[in-house]
Amino acid sequence: MSASPTQAPSLPDQEPAEEIAPETTLSAWQQLQIAAVANVVALMMRKGGAGKTSLTLLLADALARFGLRVLVIDLDPQGNASIGLGHKVQLEEAPSKTRLGSRPAMQPTEPTVLEVIDADTAGIIDEAIQIVDWGYNPEDLFTRGGPLRPGKIGTIGVVPSYHGLETSAAAWRPADLEKLATALLLPAETGGVAPNATWDVVLIDTPPGGSLISIQAAKAAYHALFVTQAQRFGVEAIPDTLLLVQEVKHGYKHDDLDVMGLVFNEYTERSVTQRNLLSQVETAQQQGIPDFDVAVWKGRLPNLTVVDKSQDAEAPVSAFLGSSSDREPARRVCQVAEAVAIQLLEAIEHPEAAELKALWKKAWPENQRTDVVAEV
Repeated sequence: MSASPTQAPSLPDQEPAEEIAPETTLSAWQQLQIAAVANVVALMMRKGGAGKTSLTLLLADALARFGLRVLVIDLDPQGNASIGLGHKVQLEEAPSKTRLGSRPAMQPTEPTVLEVIDADTAGIIDEAIQIVDWGYNPEDLFTRGGPLRPGKIGTIGVVPSYHGLETSAAAWRPADLEKLATALLLPAETGGVAPNATWDVVLIDTPPGGSLISIQAAKAAYHALFVTQAQRFGVEAIPDTLLLVQEVKHGYKHDDLDVMGLVFNEYTERSVTQRNLLSQVETAQQQGIPDFDVAVWKGRLPNLTVVDKSQDAEAPVSAFLGSSSDREPARRVCQVAEAVAIQLLEAIEHPEAAELKALWKKAWPENQRTDVVAEV
């Protein structure tokens, strides 16, 4: 699938893309010989439909165009991140297994996050990662969906999920909640590199609510990034999600988990109600009210249909930067997603954060920049 509905011509002085297989490239951490890093981010919000999957896909797009390696772990039984990345889990009849009523039991044709958790083996997640082909053209301009650094498109990997995870999670015991962390954060061999360190950023998409699946995700993460709508029910879910993080930190003994920030989704600038709600949250945060003790990040994802279009097409939103009809909304969404990606890289102290930020600010011509480019 081509990433751009309409491909823009390349600049004459752009260098051709390096032909490097995705699995042979190194993360910035590996290049600096850092074997263990705190680069795992769980996208969380107890409310359904808050935008966790949408932000996960937008961040994967931005980070790949920055030239980085980003791994998406789909820990939502709905598997929407897997579908959006072109890796919907396919099921087949399991040999010699039946369910009640002699119906055939079904099993995935490829490893999923469920098999990773069941294996309970250090470093095993590497065996379940599938490389995403979003069809980027390394020679395209950044403003038309290409890379920030000419010729250098990053790598997106995904560990897919499906509804079988929900059934399995119902039987988890407390010790089982460490299994994803074991598979992701511990090297397969003593003295080796932890799987998460082979990626610049690891994003975990989580389900709504406070189920054991969300706790499994939080136990494997070092950071939580909140996302919600600027609507009454979305705002009301913020304190509940903070309580969930506190429960993981203290009740499940994971003191290393911190809340990075809060991103607002589906924001309409002209909505007085949304502006008032956002102002209330920012005021509460500035006053140190515990229920809203989370920094509101710069950039609000606009409520535009191009996001839905990209998910329907199983393509990145940046693909629509090459479309004359969708270029403007795609530009607005991409710039906010890129701004959030920059803030994320700064928060995890990524070695290239400052360089990428400087390049990004210059990449968009002044007449194409939204306010967020100057704000970040």
